[in-house]
Amino acid sequence: MPDATISTDESPKGRPRDPSRDAAIIEAALDLLVRDGYDRLSMEGVAALAGVGKATLYRRWSSKAELVIDAMATVKPSVDSIDSGTLDGDVDLLVAASCSPPSERLLQVMASICSALPREPDLLAAFRSRFTEPRIAVITAVLQRARHRGELAAEVDVDMAASLVPSLMLQRVLMTGQPAGRAYAEKVVGGVLLPVLGLPPRPPSSPTPHGDTR
Repeated sequence: MPDATISTDESPKGRPRDPSRDAAIIEAALDLLVRDGYDRLSMEGVAALAGVGKATLYRRWSSKAELVIDAMATVKPSVDSIDSGTLDGDVDLLVAASCSPPSERLLQVMASICSALPREPDLLAAFRSRFTEPRIAVITAVLQRARHRGELAAEVDVDMAASLVPSLMLQRVLMTGQPAGRAYAEKVVGGVLLPVLGLPPRPPSSPTPHGDTR
């Protein structure tokens, strides 16, 4: 008797999953997360904003935390690496990257879930692996290359310094509820990071045409 085989080409649950519907759900979750915060976010609210039924939502994610973790994976910083060949050039790129629209969106999402991190271990793990660690790794690589080129002294604590910019940019959003902005990014990089690295501070540039003097 031939062995019985089971085909997995077709889903027993009916119609195939619609990627466009997934995207609408993720976008709705992020919008509500930024607007209302994690604690007030509800699966019902996400379903309503995305224009889908709650059953559709729960077939994909069994809990709010699972949905938010997947949504977090879609929010990425504006750059994966910074390498102009000089520390001075990298500082310019770091300022621009820190206040770009993708980075501002990233900061808003990070701020919206901070209150839940102590009681949501899976969310905390995703927060670290997808948000904080990659951003710190980019800056760490910048500073390590600068030290290898002789632009930084050997005794500079690169690991500590690399965490300053992401931490202070996030703190700004948490404390004020507003985007950090370019002027603040310049102050953090030029007035905090550079002195910690043993370098002269860099004064901020003139205000942007939109009057961003935060």
